Amino acid sequence: MAKNTSPDIKIEISEEEILRRIDQIETLDIDDDFREFLISALQALVRLDKLIGMKETTIFRLRRIFGKKTERRAAHAGDNNQGQDGKHPRGNNKGRNGAKSYPTAPIIFHSHESLKPGDICPECHKGTLITYRPGIYIRITGSTPLSATVHQTEKLRCSICLMFFEAYYEGRGGPKYDEKAKAIIALLKYKGSFPFYRLEKIQKQLFTPMPASTQWDLMEELGDLLWHIWKCLLAEASTAGLFYQDDTTGKVLSLMKENKKIIDKPKGFRKGIHTTGIGATLPDGRRIILYLTGRKYSGENLADILEKRPDGLNPPIVMSDALAQNNIKGHEVLQVLCNAHGRRKFVDLQEKFKEESDYILLRIGLVYKTETQAKESNLDPQARLALHQKESTAPMMEVKAKCQQLLENHAVEPNSSLGQAIKYMLKHWCGLTEFLRTPGVPLDNNFLEGQLRLAVLNRRNWLFYKTLIGALVGDVITSTIKTCDANNKNSFDYLVWVQKNAEDVRKNPGNYLPWHFNPNSS
Repeated sequence: MAKNTSPDIKIEISEEEILRRIDQIETLDIDDDFREFLISALQALVRLDKLIGMKETTIFRLRRIFGKKTERRAAHAGDNNQGQDGKHPRGNNKGRNGAKSYPTAPIIFHSHESLKPGDICPECHKGTLITYRPGIYIRITGSTPLSATVHQTEKLRCSICLMFFEAYYEGRGGPKYDEKAKAIIALLKYKGSFPFYRLEKIQKQLFTPMPASTQWDLMEELGDLLWHIWKCLLAEASTAGLFYQDDTTGKVLSLMKENKKIIDKPKGFRKGIHTTGIGATLPDGRRIILYLTGRKYSGENLADILEKRPDGLNPPIVMSDALAQNNIKGHEVLQVLCNAHGRRKFVDLQEKFKEESDYILLRIGLVYKTETQAKESNLDPQARLALHQKESTAPMMEVKAKCQQLLENHAVEPNSSLGQAIKYMLKHWCGLTEFLRTPGVPLDNNFLEGQLRLAVLNRRNWLFYKTLIGALVGDVITSTIKTCDANNKNSFDYLVWVQKNAEDVRKNPGNYLPWHFNPNSS
């Protein structure tokens, strides 16, 4: 053991040094699991360094990062987090799915081998057999991600004129990689966060080689086709009445290298790289999910989309957190703020300021209970507003009164972690309570944060885009896939459909938006 057990250990490693070491680890000839472990540990060190440097970071928050995974409070007396039968309100089927969970699965009907409707019952010899509901048995089989078929065509040659005669088969002149191959690679990479090199290794082991470079070439072709649809999605999104927006860290190697090359950075130069997530809800309820990676913040990306907004439409509602990078400049919008962000600050303080945190969290919980009631009753925006005004006004005013009381009575130090949480709520009170005044305003930005999680998972699994072109291809394909999901469309079948109609897609992309797809399309 080391003799020096002093706790005064200084770690002086820059983020740039850690990123450089990660690049070196990527090139080492070591076991994949061990490589991923090392990279994850170094990335955790960078994240931990940033958290420790944040003013609002608490020990409880750090513990939650390494252990607790949700923001749910422990049950207290008076809470009603369970159903009447003691089960969780969302059910507990332990992953079992019925036939309704497989709407596109083929149905094979098996007739009885010896009986049919109208026959005499072989048991009692009196009754007549009538049709009853069928038995349901689900069988799921496995297959390789990509499989190959080798076609051999018979060739004949004339012994005199040397003319060749070759057998014909349908698809003989087609491409080596079909539409389904491109679709499954896209889903594995951009929705399943599956790196190219990992699929290459699996396919090699299955004796169906699929080099990472080939996968990228196929995704570049698919991205080039979907780009026409993506531009239409941007135009459609500009008409939305409700937007959700947020940013997460993006990684583009070409931009990161550019940051290192520029020593004397000009005024206004922006070093940061971001992946913006934007969720747009159209007036008819359709949803569009967009991803944009680069140096622009979410507010700037949304402002670019609003440049195409038709005249005469009411100002849209924009839901986000209170960061300045989410502000929209040059456009009239109704900026509303996420209550989950305000609530989260008190969740982090439950150990240190239990009484104050529980008081506020319990009342915010009543607001969310009312929101659940509105969703279960499928209320329209106006009826939902009336319900919240009736049920949620009092709890929210109690939260405000408690926050003001703690500050005015000097019961809490303004610069303490609790004081910062309280000042956040009071400073942004108007945006946090807009749902009590305007129809259709959501309570929080959780919907978009759930969508943006995919970009985080992708970054963790395959680390970065190499260039801005690669980032654009990823944004286009990911946006298309997630928009399919948001509109309850099978993204695999949709990608195949689009590729089979590639020529018309380039001419009339508006006819191939995800909500126009149906399983019977050809």
